[in-house]
Amino acid sequence: VVRPDGSEGITGYTEATRGCKHRCRHCPLPAVYDGRFFVVPVEQVVADARRLVAAGATHLTLGDPDFMNGPRHAIAVARALHDALPEITFDVTAKVEHLLAHRALLPELARLGCLFVVSAVESLSDRVLSILDKGHTRADVAEAIAVTRAAGLSLRPSLLPFTPWSTLEEYVELLDFIESHGLVAAVDPVQLAIRLLVPPGSLLAEHGEFLPHRRAAGDRISKGSDEAALTWRWEHPDPRMDALQRAVYTAVEQAAERGEPPDETFDAVRALAAEADGSSSARPARRAERARLSGEGRSVPRLTEPWFC
Repeated sequence: VVRPDGSEGITGYTEATRGCKHRCRHCPLPAVYDGRFFVVPVEQVVADARRLVAAGATHLTLGDPDFMNGPRHAIAVARALHDALPEITFDVTAKVEHLLAHRALLPELARLGCLFVVSAVESLSDRVLSILDKGHTRADVAEAIAVTRAAGLSLRPSLLPFTPWSTLEEYVELLDFIESHGLVAAVDPVQLAIRLLVPPGSLLAEHGEFLPHRRAAGDRISKGSDEAALTWRWEHPDPRMDALQRAVYTAVEQAAERGEPPDETFDAVRALAAEADGSSSARPARRAERARLSGEGRSVPRLTEPWFC
């Protein structure tokens, strides 16, 4: 983990709950849990945390699909961890709608050691959010950014910018939104390249909005989906979007291998989007404004190893 002062520490992983009470259509969890979640006893979470700290961890990722599924349990876990291990910091994952519904808890989470919150923003298109049944809107995303910052927390969005319903104009708008809200350093560049996966059993597999985009009809993997990748194959109606996704993924993968700063990768992605859109040039970088919006030089808390899907 990288802390706001720039110091780094070893991260351990544990969970306060398993499963999720929501049934977002693109998520693999509903196929397993079907809207159920189960709490892990507080004392068990603390015991696991003690073992991780003894092994060298100084930060914990509470990897629940949604830490705020049970808000009373969540705050009880955070308090118990702080009481037992007051020097330990942690991060959590929570839905946009939960951040808004339980905003009163956020300042206490920050005081108890929470550094950042990962939230599945996915898209700024209200149509896409509705198809995915995310439970929030574009306006909610902006509000969630404001309430987390007011609480002293950093919001790190996870994104799903490439779906059959996302447009090139919306992709450019997403980049604009990230920049104007001071999120360039808070978004792992790989998030700008994520393409919708629809595994067998997904709530989207037979959804009326998805069916027109499937490459082949049929219920069995062998007929309509990629057996090796365990996902239904689909094509975007605008070929520029599929080409852009491949280009962005390659760019961010190579940038990660070089250890390139996120703002430089962001500018490269913006250039690719501008090329796909037919713009004559990418909009010039606004590094000074980005620094002001993101905290004037403070390190943005994060994990040092972004995941690739």
